[in-house]
Amino acid sequence: MYITLADKITLSRLVLMPCIVCSYLLLPIEGNYCFWAAGLLCALAEYTDLADGRIARRRGEVSDFGKLADPFCDVLYRISVFLAFLLPAGGIGYEVVIGAAQQAAGATMSAPETVSYEAIRGMQPVYVVGASAGQAVLGAAMVPWLPVFLMVLREIIAGALRAMAATKGVVLAARASGKLKAWLQGIALISIMALPAFWNHRYPWQLTYAFWATWVCAVVSVASIVEYIWVNREPLGQLLDRKPAPRA
Repeated sequence: MYITLADKITLSRLVLMPCIVCSYLLLPIEGNYCFWAAGLLCALAEYTDLADGRIARRRGEVSDFGKLADPFCDVLYRISVFLAFLLPAGGIGYEVVIGAAQQAAGATMSAPETVSYEAIRGMQPVYVVGASAGQAVLGAAMVPWLPVFLMVLREIIAGALRAMAATKGVVLAARASGKLKAWLQGIALISIMALPAFWNHRYPWQLTYAFWATWVCAVVSVASIVEYIWVNREPLGQLLDRKPAPRA
């Protein structure tokens, strides 16, 4: 099978995805190396999403494989990175303290700030990432779990509908809301990494931004699948039609 240049660029996102996840989880958080590496690789992955279609059209190499591989690689890459963001960056994450008084005493503008547990309760997941002086050290992840779950659920539903439609030879119309969903997710992934990288410190407001950015992506994702089902209600209805069983 001949793989075009555009297809190779599309498939490169499958290579970049584990690199982004490993950079975020394994590179040291000191110096914000995990944020810089993951953010730059996310930007490269998003660039390939722009470049593959343009190259395919320019070279006249638009293929059925590319049409199927592009959304598959997009979803696998973005959802995998969002799932990685449910864990602490660099295995440490944002340091969490219990009690606002402790946070006020330990936070300075010249050093990474600590985050009050009360401020992020019910938002980002918090993990035990170590121990110091006989006490547990807590670290917060970047994004909340519920919107990520909704985005995963949306992709499962969309994939299942497309697969069922394909078995019946039914074509489901793509919607602009799906492209908007993908763009917002890409912007969120890059910006969530860019804020601690460019500020060179980890501040509580960065987690607040990540929280709302992820929720915006989730809301648009849910809205897009609702619109997708509504617009395609007639072809989807054909999947429910039963042919009468032949008489013996």
